[in-house]
Amino acid sequence: MEYSKVIKREYEQLQGSAPLRITYQLVYLSTIDPRQCLDEFLRQNSTVQFIRIQWQDYSGLLRARIVALAHFRRLIESEKPLHAPPIGFHCVADNNLVPWLDPTGAHLLLPDYTSLRLLPGRSRYAVLMCGVVETRPSSPQPNWDLCPRHALANVLRTAATQFDVDFLVGFEVEFEILRRSSSPEEQESTLVPFSTGLGRYAVDGLRDPGFPLVEDAVQTLMEHGVDVQTIQTEGRRGQYEISLGPRPPLEAVDELVLVHDTLKEMFARRGYVVTMAPKPIPSRRQAIGQHTHISIRSTTGAVVEERSFLAGILGRLPMLCAVSLPYGLSYERVKPYLGGNQVAWGTENREMPIRQIRPGHWELRCVDATANMYIALATVLSAGLLGISRKEPLRWEDTALIPLDDQSQNGVHLSNGVNGSNGINGSNGAIQKPIKSSHEQLPESLEASLNALEHGGGLDDLTNMMGSRILHQYLAVKRFESSKLEQMEPQAARDLLTGLF
Repeated sequence: MEYSKVIKREYEQLQGSAPLRITYQLVYLSTIDPRQCLDEFLRQNSTVQFIRIQWQDYSGLLRARIVALAHFRRLIESEKPLHAPPIGFHCVADNNLVPWLDPTGAHLLLPDYTSLRLLPGRSRYAVLMCGVVETRPSSPQPNWDLCPRHALANVLRTAATQFDVDFLVGFEVEFEILRRSSSPEEQESTLVPFSTGLGRYAVDGLRDPGFPLVEDAVQTLMEHGVDVQTIQTEGRRGQYEISLGPRPPLEAVDELVLVHDTLKEMFARRGYVVTMAPKPIPSRRQAIGQHTHISIRSTTGAVVEERSFLAGILGRLPMLCAVSLPYGLSYERVKPYLGGNQVAWGTENREMPIRQIRPGHWELRCVDATANMYIALATVLSAGLLGISRKEPLRWEDTALIPLDDQSQNGVHLSNGVNGSNGINGSNGAIQKPIKSSHEQLPESLEASLNALEHGGGLDDLTNMMGSRILHQYLAVKRFESSKLEQMEPQAARDLLTGLF
């Protein structure tokens, strides 16, 4: 699905200081009738009393307004959008507002009825993802440049109409189950592991007291139409992974948001904290990622310039980290075998930030669950389309085909992090010296990746391909957010992000 144009607009500027009135309805190419859609949904879900209209902000936080069903019907009948104060994309992770917030106007929440579904485990609630449009009395033209879903939809429309391609996206959802510490001295964090079973596919982890709760959550997700493909133990201890099946990008991210929300909700009811944050316990080597699978395919049967698409992403990978690794903690994963630490790729090479499964299907490993995946995918796909449009050559070798001796000399194949950039312990316990790589290194901090995006020379190209200035807004918000988190005690900031994500 992708956005079509707004089909109904009415602009009426009243006299004096009266507010601007804007009435319009957002639909998709499938042209869903909201009344029919809601009525059919309620016939199958008669317990619903509330509609949660929600969006994901630049910090990756899910925000929502809950609307009583009767009022929601009135909104549909009157064709009026739901309003929210102009803060939807102006709050950061600690819930501070950006200092340049303009308090005038409103954000209009425009539901995408293709996303309507029952909230798992909450039979009285339905959820709708929405587009968000900024309106101000001083600027009568609606501003779409804040909206992540709209940016992604723009890219998908461009891909279909100008390049004759579309995409499938799938996610690997890694998480840990934590509990609140019973005493401040128990660990360095107020959150400590609840599940401690052996990971890396070990059945021992399936005997952990936390796994029955995982089973319940997965069963609930599957009953609500989520395409769960596999479940396994991950990491070293106490980590699990749920693999989601491929879907068109907007649907895939909508489903991912639902999965994150459901996992956190169901475990919270039992008194536990599920986290997808990249490094919840600083003393452990274990980290949490969100590997993202992207497939490109032709809509006409023509040959797809897969190598140029990959080249477009690789050539802009340092700046893409600003949206796929959006917090300081994210860069604790920028190491071999976790998220990858250099601009490189390889066929079935898990030490690279991009693993090729097969031509036209890649796993992006330098990404975690703190990212707003609407923005991240819009940016990554835009980079790939720029590669196709410019016929960029794939000048990076397939690291899986380099002889092992050459890999060792060049620091390309780092063997499960043994020769990582921070002197990580080897399998024999010895401290290994870093090996200098012939490849460009990925940013090692959020500041470096934000600088790469803002000053690396590619921001305008990405903006034009995306048809949105959202990255400019994003940069400003993330810089302010980063400054606020740096003012916190490091452990307090880590605990905040661990609880939120």
